[in-house]
Amino acid sequence: MLTQLTSFTNRFKNVFKFLFPVVILLFLYTQTSGFIKEIHPAAALHLLKHQHWIDHLELGILCFLSVAVMSAYDVILMKWNRAKLPNTALFKISWIANSFNNAIGFAGLTGAGLRLTLYRKWGLQGPHWLRSLVYQSLAGLTGLSILSLLLLAGVWNDHSLLVDHPWLFIAIILVALYVVLFVSLGRLPRLKNVLGLTVQQEEAAIAKTPVFQMMAASLLEWMMAGLSFWLIVHLMGLPIGLRESMSIYVIAAVAGVASFVPSGLGSFDAIVLLAFQHLGLSPDQGLAVIVLYRIFYCFLPWALGLAFATTEWIPSKEKWAQTQQQVLKPAIKRWHTIWNWPSQTAVLRDISTWALAALVFISGIMLLISAATPGSWHRMHMLEQFVTPFTMKGSHQLTVLIGLLMIMVSESIRYRVKRAYYMALILLVGGTMALILKGFEYEEAIFLLFVCLLLWLSKDRFNRKESVFTVRKTIAWAGISLLVIVLYLSVGLSTNEIPPGVLAHAKWHARYSLKDDELLREAVLALAVSWILLSVRRLFVPSLPPAPAPGPQDWEQLQQLLERHSGNFLTHLMYMGDKSFMWTPDHKAVLVYGRIGKTLVALGDPIGDPVSVRLLVRQFRDYADHYAATAVFYQVKAEQLPLYHEFGYRFFKLGEEAIVQLDQFQLSGRRKADLRAAYNRYERNGFTFEIIKPPFTPMLWSELKAVSDEWLGDSKEKGFSLGTFQESYLELAPVAVLRDNENRVAAFASMMPVYDNGKSISIDLMRHRDGLSGVMDVLFVHLLQWAKGEGYHVFNLGMAPLASVGESVYAYRGEQLARWVFLKGSHFYGFQGIRRFKDKFDPEWEPRYLAFPQNSLFLKLIIQVTRMISRGRSD
Repeated sequence: MLTQLTSFTNRFKNVFKFLFPVVILLFLYTQTSGFIKEIHPAAALHLLKHQHWIDHLELGILCFLSVAVMSAYDVILMKWNRAKLPNTALFKISWIANSFNNAIGFAGLTGAGLRLTLYRKWGLQGPHWLRSLVYQSLAGLTGLSILSLLLLAGVWNDHSLLVDHPWLFIAIILVALYVVLFVSLGRLPRLKNVLGLTVQQEEAAIAKTPVFQMMAASLLEWMMAGLSFWLIVHLMGLPIGLRESMSIYVIAAVAGVASFVPSGLGSFDAIVLLAFQHLGLSPDQGLAVIVLYRIFYCFLPWALGLAFATTEWIPSKEKWAQTQQQVLKPAIKRWHTIWNWPSQTAVLRDISTWALAALVFISGIMLLISAATPGSWHRMHMLEQFVTPFTMKGSHQLTVLIGLLMIMVSESIRYRVKRAYYMALILLVGGTMALILKGFEYEEAIFLLFVCLLLWLSKDRFNRKESVFTVRKTIAWAGISLLVIVLYLSVGLSTNEIPPGVLAHAKWHARYSLKDDELLREAVLALAVSWILLSVRRLFVPSLPPAPAPGPQDWEQLQQLLERHSGNFLTHLMYMGDKSFMWTPDHKAVLVYGRIGKTLVALGDPIGDPVSVRLLVRQFRDYADHYAATAVFYQVKAEQLPLYHEFGYRFFKLGEEAIVQLDQFQLSGRRKADLRAAYNRYERNGFTFEIIKPPFTPMLWSELKAVSDEWLGDSKEKGFSLGTFQESYLELAPVAVLRDNENRVAAFASMMPVYDNGKSISIDLMRHRDGLSGVMDVLFVHLLQWAKGEGYHVFNLGMAPLASVGESVYAYRGEQLARWVFLKGSHFYGFQGIRRFKDKFDPEWEPRYLAFPQNSLFLKLIIQVTRMISRGRSD
């Protein structure tokens, strides 16, 4: 009942997170729809294009200063935690966190999440540090709350906007009360506990909470943002003073926060338009103000933040989760979960290459916007003195095509594909030249050259030969390009008309602007070329060659390698012959793998010289990358995870392997009562145990096959990571046989040598006749006693799939789902039964993992590996 209630609560929360912002935006649209319909994009664009470059410079300086002063938060955090950091590093981290927070975050959580991971690189972590970040993100809204109080006190003049719209008045009051609640946190221990801000006595002695310092930093942040908004209004020459501008900004910012929409996108803008409507101003002017604010206060600082981020290393999702599990209290975890919408983890994973990809994507969008909107007629007239109209129009067409291709290339930049790196450099340089030749758009050209420089400096990161490019992905990118072109045409057709009130420029408009049919022709041509290139890329994706079968030389080299280096619990499965070998060039390390589709699955950890093993992991990954395939490692040990992490792998816990320390195994004690009873019962009934070494007689083969066939029934023999009933394979190791009182084989199990100088041995194939309850318990007891007598130290009972997977509240969703399968999936597979059976022998449980590339589809990989095991042999 409790589980169902929790599931319902989670579903309701997810639906609410989606519906609430949508409802708010729809409501705001109903309030401003009439005013929005009067907007003429061409007129708004005309206002933007005719701003003087000096105005842009003043606005840029103030907006960049507005983001820079937010480093006060980080200075306070350093003093609070008595930490030291180089000023350049402090400013850089602050800029990344705050610019990302302004552009895509809300409620301070994007900034807090980025600070958590960026500062961790400098050794700043632990419960007190996390509480500091929580407190800082809570303090971030106090500045807006104080400005709201000033609005209610009449310091800012709202021209009756709040009176005409009481729902805005209520929102202002609620936000104004926030600062009172924040100041009262120290006297509300229950609320502090819910938010995870309770500290231990020894931690409380570190430093006193800087309540008013945080509030002052927040007030400075919001005041500077309001002044940036006022300067835009002032530079546009609108009849709105400072008090009115601050009023509009505060009300719009409160609406943005209350809507739970990232960066207040849509809600902030709707309130600005609503205020302009109240003031009797043109909707075109309102749109121009919003666009300038978004560009100078949000986009340009964020672009610089992306540039800074390209030089940062951010821990992967595994490290992020590990940090939470180690130091986050449940209360802080709950607080993070409530506010973590949209998910911040997508931003925190591998942000350096993500930032480069984002910059390339933004460059493509910028090129398309530049092509869709009319350029400056004065610049084009000047440019016509040096280039022909044909060159200008040809460059315009090239701008559209390059912009579209740049958007497509951005994905491969994220995956660090070397060919995409060179392609992006060519496109950026080509786009820069096209911008200059089509209309002397030097501002956009400078931005593209800046991105080109960042990309060139990041050359060493691009080490992949190819990324996975399936038919489905080809179709998806074709659809995305079609959507982008439709949006390009929509913007182009709406901004290419002559703006109202500027008919004096009709002559220039006719001379330098494209006609509707020309825009359509350019769009269709660019789309056609991009689709052709997509098809060519798909056709030239290298085909993955068939996995080669092992030859005599592989067996000879494997024997020589095992004489020098120890094997592992899976090494003997190499001799099944259903897997391909991959050797290092010096033949000092080897792994075996199977292939299904474009997925290469290595079985276990490579064996051999440790230095060569590391090179082999890289070699296997490079081989898969070359053919746009996915390389995964199945059933790897926990101690090897750092090695795979180094090469960009993520991990999923497959289950645990039961390892019995033979010197500790005995049948005495209450816990072994059931085993002793079964053992004694079968012994009294005349069952006998023996170990038979190869070669086996035809009579024995016949008996073993009869038991195996009865055990399998209608099921198909599995393979890859499991031994199969194959004579050539079973002849390589002894077989344990349990016979009844009529000398018939009742059960048998094949052995797997571990090739570690006789220290360990493992069980492989296990089969028994029907109707013999407890027979495998007896067989295992005999095997353990035999192995102990032979001088082995360790006996491996094999895997218990999904055992102890997803038990932690911090586990990934995939592992939590696996936990549910473990508990509820007994109808399909006896997960719990296997765990209970092996647990009788008091083993030590060692975890085993699936290592898979970060950017791969986990669910697809699990299905592929399962199919590979189920079908018995690789392609």
